[in-house]
Amino acid sequence: MTYTIYDLAKDCGVSVATISRVINGSDKVSDKTRQKVLAAMKKYSYTPNLFARGMNKMSTGIVAVFISDISNPFFADIVKGLEAAFQKKNIRIILCTTNSDLEHERREMELLIQKQVDGFIITGSRPVNDTNVDFIRQTSKKYPVVLVNSYIPSAKDEKIFSIRVDEKQAATEALEKILPRYKNLYVFGDDSWQTTADKTEAAAKVAEKLGIKFDESNIFRSQHNLSSGRNAARQFLLRSDIHTPCLLFCVSDQIAIGVTKELTEEKIRVPEEIGVLGFSDIALCTLVTPTISTVSQHLKDFGEEAAHLFIAVLNGAADGEKEFFSAYTLIERETTLK
Repeated sequence: MTYTIYDLAKDCGVSVATISRVINGSDKVSDKTRQKVLAAMKKYSYTPNLFARGMNKMSTGIVAVFISDISNPFFADIVKGLEAAFQKKNIRIILCTTNSDLEHERREMELLIQKQVDGFIITGSRPVNDTNVDFIRQTSKKYPVVLVNSYIPSAKDEKIFSIRVDEKQAATEALEKILPRYKNLYVFGDDSWQTTADKTEAAAKVAEKLGIKFDESNIFRSQHNLSSGRNAARQFLLRSDIHTPCLLFCVSDQIAIGVTKELTEEKIRVPEEIGVLGFSDIALCTLVTPTISTVSQHLKDFGEEAAHLFIAVLNGAADGEKEFFSAYTLIERETTLK
Protein backbone atom coordinates (compact mmCIF):
# COMPACT_ATOMS: atom_id res chain seq x y z
CA MET A 1 0.00 0.00 0.00
CA THR A 2 1.31 3.48 -0.88
CA TYR A 3 2.71 5.51 2.00
CA THR A 4 0.71 8.75 1.80
CA ILE A 5 1.03 12.27 3.08
CA TYR A 6 -1.60 11.35 5.69
CA ASP A 7 0.54 8.47 6.96
CA LEU A 8 3.49 10.86 7.19
CA ALA A 9 1.44 13.44 9.11
CA LYS A 10 0.22 10.78 11.55
CA ASP A 11 3.72 9.39 12.14
CA CYS A 12 5.09 12.89 12.76
CA GLY A 13 2.20 13.96 14.97
CA VAL A 14 1.44 17.05 12.86
CA SER A 15 -1.25 18.17 10.43
CA VAL A 16 -1.25 17.58 6.66
CA ALA A 17 -0.96 21.36 6.27
CA THR A 18 2.31 21.29 8.22
CA ILE A 19 3.68 18.51 5.99
CA SER A 20 2.74 20.57 2.95
CA ARG A 21 4.52 23.63 4.37
CA VAL A 22 7.70 21.61 4.88
CA ILE A 23 7.49 20.25 1.31
CA ASN A 24 6.93 23.75 -0.09
CA GLY A 25 9.75 25.29 1.99
CA SER A 26 7.48 27.58 4.02
CA ASP A 27 9.08 29.56 6.85
CA LYS A 28 5.99 29.05 9.04
CA VAL A 29 7.37 25.76 10.37
CA SER A 30 9.80 25.52 13.28
CA ASP A 31 13.23 24.04 12.59
CA LYS A 32 12.52 21.22 15.04
CA THR A 33 9.31 20.23 13.25
CA ARG A 34 10.92 20.60 9.83
CA GLN A 35 13.78 18.29 10.77
CA LYS A 36 11.36 15.72 12.24
CA VAL A 37 9.30 15.70 9.02
CA LEU A 38 12.36 15.51 6.76
CA ALA A 39 13.76 12.64 8.83
CA ALA A 40 10.48 10.75 8.56
CA MET A 41 10.33 11.37 4.81
CA LYS A 42 13.78 9.83 4.49
CA LYS A 43 12.96 6.93 6.81
CA TYR A 44 9.81 5.96 4.91
CA SER A 45 11.18 6.85 1.44
CA TYR A 46 8.38 9.37 1.00
CA THR A 47 8.66 11.95 -1.78
CA PRO A 48 6.19 14.70 -2.68
CA ASN A 49 5.90 13.33 -6.21
CA LEU A 50 2.91 11.20 -5.29
CA PHE A 51 1.26 14.28 -3.86
CA ALA A 52 2.02 16.48 -6.85
CA ARG A 53 1.70 14.18 -9.82
CA GLY A 54 -2.07 14.27 -9.64
CA MET A 55 -1.94 17.57 -11.50
CA ASN A 56 -1.12 15.64 -14.64
CA LYS A 57 -4.32 13.66 -14.30
CA MET A 58 -6.59 16.68 -14.09
CA SER A 59 -8.62 17.37 -17.20
CA THR A 60 -9.71 20.93 -16.45
CA GLY A 61 -7.90 22.15 -13.34
CA ILE A 62 -11.25 23.33 -11.95
CA VAL A 63 -12.83 22.22 -8.67
CA ALA A 64 -16.42 22.99 -7.64
CA VAL A 65 -16.65 24.24 -4.05
CA PHE A 66 -20.06 24.25 -2.38
CA ILE A 67 -20.98 26.45 0.58
CA SER A 68 -24.41 26.93 2.12
CA ASP A 69 -24.21 30.62 3.06
CA ILE A 70 -21.92 33.17 1.40
CA SER A 71 -22.50 35.68 4.23
CA ASN A 72 -21.25 33.28 6.92
CA PRO A 73 -17.59 34.03 7.86
CA PHE A 74 -17.11 30.33 8.67
CA PHE A 75 -17.24 29.50 4.96
CA ALA A 76 -15.26 32.57 3.93
CA ASP A 77 -12.30 31.52 6.07
CA ILE A 78 -12.38 27.94 4.78
CA VAL A 79 -12.51 29.15 1.17
CA LYS A 80 -9.48 31.37 1.84
CA GLY A 81 -7.58 28.27 2.90
CA LEU A 82 -8.76 26.31 -0.13
CA GLU A 83 -7.74 29.08 -2.51
CA ALA A 84 -4.34 29.53 -0.89
CA ALA A 85 -3.49 25.85 -1.35
CA PHE A 86 -5.02 25.46 -4.81
CA GLN A 87 -3.36 28.56 -6.26
CA LYS A 88 0.05 27.00 -5.63
CA LYS A 89 -1.03 24.11 -7.89
CA ASN A 90 -2.68 26.34 -10.54
CA ILE A 91 -6.11 24.98 -9.68
CA ARG A 92 -9.14 27.23 -9.99
CA ILE A 93 -12.38 26.92 -8.07
CA ILE A 94 -16.00 27.51 -8.99
CA LEU A 95 -17.86 28.69 -5.88
CA CYS A 96 -21.47 27.57 -5.53
CA THR A 97 -23.86 28.80 -2.82
CA THR A 98 -26.75 26.48 -1.96
CA ASN A 99 -28.53 28.48 0.78
CA SER A 100 -28.97 25.13 2.58
CA ASP A 101 -31.32 23.99 -0.21
CA LEU A 102 -30.57 20.33 -0.99
CA GLU A 103 -32.51 20.35 -4.25
CA HIS A 104 -30.50 23.36 -5.41
CA GLU A 105 -27.29 21.60 -4.38
CA ARG A 106 -28.22 18.60 -6.48
CA ARG A 107 -29.14 20.68 -9.56
CA GLU A 108 -25.86 22.60 -9.35
CA MET A 109 -23.83 19.41 -9.07
CA GLU A 110 -25.60 17.93 -12.11
CA LEU A 111 -24.89 21.11 -14.10
CA LEU A 112 -21.23 21.17 -13.11
CA ILE A 113 -20.82 17.51 -14.07
CA GLN A 114 -21.82 18.56 -17.58
CA LYS A 115 -19.18 21.30 -17.43
CA GLN A 116 -16.60 18.59 -16.67
CA VAL A 117 -15.14 19.85 -13.42
CA ASP A 118 -12.56 17.60 -11.81
CA GLY A 119 -14.50 17.03 -8.62
CA PHE A 120 -16.37 18.54 -5.71
CA ILE A 121 -15.59 19.98 -2.30
CA ILE A 122 -18.74 20.30 -0.17
CA THR A 123 -18.30 22.37 2.98
CA GLY A 124 -20.38 22.59 6.13
CA SER A 125 -22.60 20.32 8.17
CA ARG A 126 -25.06 17.97 6.49
CA PRO A 127 -28.70 17.72 7.57
CA VAL A 128 -29.62 14.88 9.91
CA ASN A 129 -32.11 13.81 7.23
CA ASP A 130 -29.86 14.22 4.19
CA THR A 131 -31.82 13.47 1.01
CA ASN A 132 -28.75 13.91 -1.20
CA VAL A 133 -26.66 11.11 0.29
CA ASP A 134 -27.42 8.56 -2.44
CA PHE A 135 -26.82 11.14 -5.19
CA ILE A 136 -23.48 12.20 -3.72
CA ARG A 137 -22.39 8.60 -3.34
CA GLN A 138 -23.33 7.84 -6.95
CA THR A 139 -21.53 10.96 -8.17
CA SER A 140 -18.39 9.97 -6.27
CA LYS A 141 -18.01 6.82 -8.37
CA LYS A 142 -16.80 9.08 -11.18
CA TYR A 143 -15.77 12.31 -9.46
CA PRO A 144 -13.81 12.81 -6.23
CA VAL A 145 -15.92 14.34 -3.47
CA VAL A 146 -14.30 15.84 -0.38
CA LEU A 147 -16.58 16.75 2.50
CA VAL A 148 -15.38 19.50 4.83
CA ASN A 149 -16.91 19.45 8.32
CA SER A 150 -19.18 16.48 7.61
CA TYR A 151 -19.09 12.77 6.90
CA ILE A 152 -20.90 10.32 4.61
CA PRO A 153 -19.90 6.64 4.75
CA SER A 154 -18.99 5.24 1.34
CA ALA A 155 -18.30 1.95 -0.39
CA LYS A 156 -14.93 0.94 -1.81
CA ASP A 157 -15.83 2.12 -5.33
CA GLU A 158 -17.03 5.51 -4.08
CA LYS A 159 -14.53 8.35 -3.78
CA ILE A 160 -16.04 10.22 -0.83
CA PHE A 161 -13.44 11.55 1.58
CA SER A 162 -14.05 13.58 4.70
CA ILE A 163 -12.01 16.00 6.76
CA ARG A 164 -13.61 17.39 9.89
CA VAL A 165 -13.18 18.38 13.49
CA ASP A 166 -14.49 15.83 15.96
CA GLU A 167 -17.09 18.32 17.19
CA LYS A 168 -18.58 15.95 19.75
CA GLN A 169 -15.19 15.48 21.39
CA ALA A 170 -14.27 19.16 21.06
CA ALA A 171 -17.56 20.23 22.69
CA THR A 172 -17.10 17.66 25.44
CA GLU A 173 -13.62 18.90 26.33
CA ALA A 174 -14.66 22.57 26.29
CA LEU A 175 -17.74 22.01 28.44
CA GLU A 176 -15.94 19.80 30.92
CA LYS A 177 -13.57 22.69 31.55
CA ILE A 178 -15.98 25.64 31.59
CA LEU A 179 -19.35 24.28 32.76
CA PRO A 180 -18.29 23.58 36.40
CA ARG A 181 -17.88 27.36 36.81
CA TYR A 182 -21.60 27.88 36.10
CA LYS A 183 -23.62 24.83 37.26
CA ASN A 184 -26.42 25.37 34.69
CA LEU A 185 -26.36 24.79 30.92
CA TYR A 186 -28.42 25.83 27.89
CA VAL A 187 -27.71 25.06 24.24
CA PHE A 188 -28.52 27.38 21.31
CA GLY A 189 -28.65 25.88 17.81
CA ASP A 190 -30.61 23.98 15.18
CA ASP A 191 -30.37 20.22 15.75
CA SER A 192 -31.68 19.42 12.28
CA TRP A 193 -27.97 19.70 11.32
CA GLN A 194 -25.70 16.80 12.22
CA THR A 195 -22.90 18.83 13.81
CA THR A 196 -25.43 20.58 16.06
CA ALA A 197 -26.95 17.25 17.03
CA ASP A 198 -23.46 15.98 17.89
CA LYS A 199 -22.69 19.00 20.07
CA THR A 200 -26.08 18.82 21.80
CA GLU A 201 -25.46 15.16 22.59
CA ALA A 202 -22.07 16.07 24.04
CA ALA A 203 -23.66 18.81 26.15
CA ALA A 204 -26.25 16.40 27.56
CA LYS A 205 -23.59 13.86 28.53
CA VAL A 206 -21.34 16.43 30.20
CA ALA A 207 -24.31 17.85 32.13
CA GLU A 208 -25.28 14.35 33.28
CA LYS A 209 -21.70 13.66 34.36
CA LEU A 210 -21.69 16.86 36.44
CA GLY A 211 -25.15 16.21 37.89
CA ILE A 212 -26.70 19.17 36.06
CA LYS A 213 -30.30 19.03 34.84
CA PHE A 214 -30.49 19.06 31.05
CA ASP A 215 -33.46 18.18 28.83
CA GLU A 216 -35.43 19.59 25.88
CA SER A 217 -36.32 22.69 27.91
CA ASN A 218 -32.61 23.57 27.99
CA ILE A 219 -32.37 23.78 24.19
CA PHE A 220 -33.21 27.00 22.31
CA ARG A 221 -33.63 26.73 18.54
CA SER A 222 -31.60 29.19 16.53
CA GLN A 223 -30.38 29.35 12.95
CA HIS A 224 -26.69 30.07 12.41
CA ASN A 225 -26.81 33.85 12.15
CA LEU A 226 -26.64 36.90 14.42
CA SER A 227 -30.30 37.93 14.22
CA SER A 228 -31.53 34.44 15.00
CA GLY A 229 -29.14 34.33 17.95
CA ARG A 230 -30.56 37.58 19.27
CA ASN A 231 -34.13 36.33 18.86
CA ALA A 232 -33.29 33.10 20.70
CA ALA A 233 -31.71 35.14 23.52
CA ARG A 234 -34.90 37.19 23.83
CA GLN A 235 -36.94 34.02 24.21
CA PHE A 236 -34.42 32.78 26.75
CA LEU A 237 -34.72 35.95 28.86
CA LEU A 238 -38.53 35.72 28.84
CA ARG A 239 -38.47 32.28 30.44
CA SER A 240 -39.30 32.21 34.15
CA ASP A 241 -37.55 28.89 34.84
CA ILE A 242 -34.02 29.99 33.90
CA HIS A 243 -31.38 29.31 36.53
CA THR A 244 -28.27 31.46 36.86
CA PRO A 245 -25.33 31.51 36.90
CA CYS A 246 -25.48 29.58 33.64
CA LEU A 247 -23.50 28.86 30.51
CA LEU A 248 -25.06 29.33 27.08
CA PHE A 249 -23.34 26.96 24.65
CA CYS A 250 -23.94 28.33 21.15
CA VAL A 251 -23.12 25.83 18.40
CA SER A 252 -21.77 28.58 16.13
CA ASP A 253 -19.97 31.87 16.72
CA GLN A 254 -22.60 33.86 14.84
CA ILE A 255 -25.25 32.64 17.28
CA ALA A 256 -22.90 33.40 20.18
CA ILE A 257 -22.28 36.96 18.97
CA GLY A 258 -26.02 37.61 18.53
CA VAL A 259 -26.78 36.14 21.96
CA THR A 260 -24.04 38.19 23.64
CA LYS A 261 -25.24 41.39 21.96
CA GLU A 262 -28.77 40.86 23.30
CA LEU A 263 -27.56 39.99 26.80
CA THR A 264 -25.32 43.04 27.11
CA GLU A 265 -28.03 45.38 25.83
CA GLU A 266 -30.34 43.97 28.50
CA LYS A 267 -27.68 44.79 31.12
CA ILE A 268 -26.99 41.14 31.91
CA ARG A 269 -23.57 40.66 33.49
CA VAL A 270 -21.46 38.64 31.06
CA PRO A 271 -19.63 36.44 32.03
CA GLU A 272 -20.45 36.60 35.76
CA GLU A 273 -24.19 35.98 35.58
CA ILE A 274 -24.36 34.32 32.17
CA GLY A 275 -21.41 32.93 30.22
CA VAL A 276 -21.39 32.43 26.45
CA LEU A 277 -19.35 29.83 24.55
CA GLY A 278 -19.26 29.74 20.73
CA PHE A 279 -17.77 27.36 18.20
CA SER A 280 -15.40 27.85 15.20
CA ASP A 281 -13.49 31.07 16.02
CA ILE A 282 -14.47 33.35 13.15
CA ALA A 283 -12.63 36.69 13.03
CA LEU A 284 -15.60 38.59 14.49
CA CYS A 285 -15.07 36.85 17.83
CA THR A 286 -12.22 39.23 18.64
CA LEU A 287 -13.85 42.34 17.15
CA VAL A 288 -16.93 42.49 19.38
CA THR A 289 -17.21 43.50 23.03
CA PRO A 290 -16.97 41.37 25.07
CA THR A 291 -14.79 39.07 22.98
CA ILE A 292 -16.22 35.58 22.46
CA SER A 293 -14.89 32.41 24.07
CA THR A 294 -15.00 29.66 21.49
CA VAL A 295 -13.61 26.39 20.16
CA SER A 296 -11.28 27.25 17.29
CA GLN A 297 -11.41 25.03 14.22
CA HIS A 298 -8.41 26.87 12.71
CA LEU A 299 -10.56 27.54 9.67
CA LYS A 300 -7.96 28.70 7.15
CA ASP A 301 -5.71 25.72 7.96
CA PHE A 302 -8.83 23.56 7.80
CA GLY A 303 -9.42 24.76 4.23
CA GLU A 304 -5.80 24.14 3.26
CA GLU A 305 -5.97 20.60 4.60
CA ALA A 306 -9.15 19.99 2.59
CA ALA A 307 -7.40 21.17 -0.58
CA HIS A 308 -4.44 18.88 0.10
CA LEU A 309 -6.80 15.97 0.65
CA PHE A 310 -8.56 16.68 -2.66
CA ILE A 311 -5.24 16.71 -4.52
CA ALA A 312 -4.20 13.48 -2.83
CA VAL A 313 -7.47 11.85 -3.89
CA LEU A 314 -6.90 12.93 -7.49
CA ASN A 315 -3.48 11.32 -7.67
CA GLY A 316 -4.53 8.14 -5.89
CA ALA A 317 -2.45 8.78 -2.78
CA ALA A 318 -5.45 8.74 -0.43
CA ASP A 319 -6.57 5.16 -1.02
CA GLY A 320 -7.67 3.27 2.06
CA GLU A 321 -8.61 5.61 4.90
CA LYS A 322 -11.39 8.02 3.95
CA GLU A 323 -12.03 9.96 7.14
CA PHE A 324 -9.56 12.47 8.55
CA PHE A 325 -9.73 14.78 11.56
CA SER A 326 -8.49 18.33 11.88
CA ALA A 327 -7.20 20.14 14.98
CA TYR A 328 -9.22 22.26 17.41
CA THR A 329 -8.36 24.49 20.38
CA LEU A 330 -10.45 25.95 23.19
CA ILE A 331 -9.93 29.72 23.33
CA GLU A 332 -11.18 31.40 26.50
CA ARG A 333 -11.90 35.11 26.09
CA GLU A 334 -14.20 37.58 27.87
CA THR A 335 -17.58 35.80 27.69
CA THR A 336 -16.69 33.02 30.12
CA LEU A 337 -15.36 33.00 33.67
CA LYS A 338 -11.70 32.13 34.12
